[in-house]
Amino acid sequence: MQAEQQGAARIADTAQDGGARAVEPLVYVVDDQREWADELSDVVGRYGFRIRTSYDWAGLEALLAEAQPEAILLDQHLGKVDTVSRLAQLRAATKAIIIIVTGNRSEVDRVLGLETGADDFLVKPVSGREVVAWLRARLRRPAEAEAEPPGWRFAVATRNLFRPNGQPIHLTTAEFELMQALVRAQSQPVSREDLSRLAFGRPWRFGDRSVDNAIVVLRRKLGDERVDGCIRTVRGIGYVFVGFPGA
Repeated sequence: MQAEQQGAARIADTAQDGGARAVEPLVYVVDDQREWADELSDVVGRYGFRIRTSYDWAGLEALLAEAQPEAILLDQHLGKVDTVSRLAQLRAATKAIIIIVTGNRSEVDRVLGLETGADDFLVKPVSGREVVAWLRARLRRPAEAEAEPPGWRFAVATRNLFRPNGQPIHLTTAEFELMQALVRAQSQPVSREDLSRLAFGRPWRFGDRSVDNAIVVLRRKLGDERVDGCIRTVRGIGYVFVGFPGA
C-alpha cells in the first residue's frame, strides 16, 4: 500500500486551468522513463491536448479514479509491471483509446495487446509529432457501427470480416490491421509508412513490398482484384479504401 501511495504521488500534471482548455481532449502519458515521459507530455501538450503524466501503474490508477481521459499513451513496461498483461483490467476501467508506446517489437505481444484492449502499438524510437498524428487520427475515427458499410460486417472487437451473405473471410493479423486502418481512414489515403507500422510493426523503407503484397492478397480475398477497385493505389503515398465490393 505504501508503494502504491508513493506511486500515486509521483503524478505530474501539465494541464492548464481555464475555460479554453476544458474542451481539449484529456490524455494520460504513462512511462517510467521520466525524461521521455516529460518530453512526450510537453510535445503533445503543445498540440492542443490536456496532459497528465504518471510514471507508474499506481499513478495511472489514481488518475483514472479522478477523471476519465480520451486517450492513454502507455509504456509496456512500468518497472516490474508488464502493462500488456493488465490491459483487460485497464479496459474494464476505461473506454479511453489506449496506445502502447514500447521498444518491444515482439509480434506476440502486439497480437496479445490488441486482442486484450490496446487500440494501437507505436514502437520506440518515435517522435512526439508522430504520436500526435496517431492521437488525432484515433480521436477522429467514428464508432465501429458508423464505419461499417451496409451488407458487409467488419467486427473490430472480434477481429472478423463477413460478406453480406454472412460468410466469414479469414484474415491474418497483418491483413486485419491493414483492413482496419483503411476502413477507419474514411476514404482518406493511408501511407505505406503507417500501414507498415500497424501491420508489421516496423518502419517502411523504399523497396519494401510487404504492404503492397498484402494489399494484393486483400483485394483477392475481397473478390475485387482491380487496381482501381475497393482498395485503390495512391501513387507516391499508399492506399485508400473506397468501399466494399457492391456496397
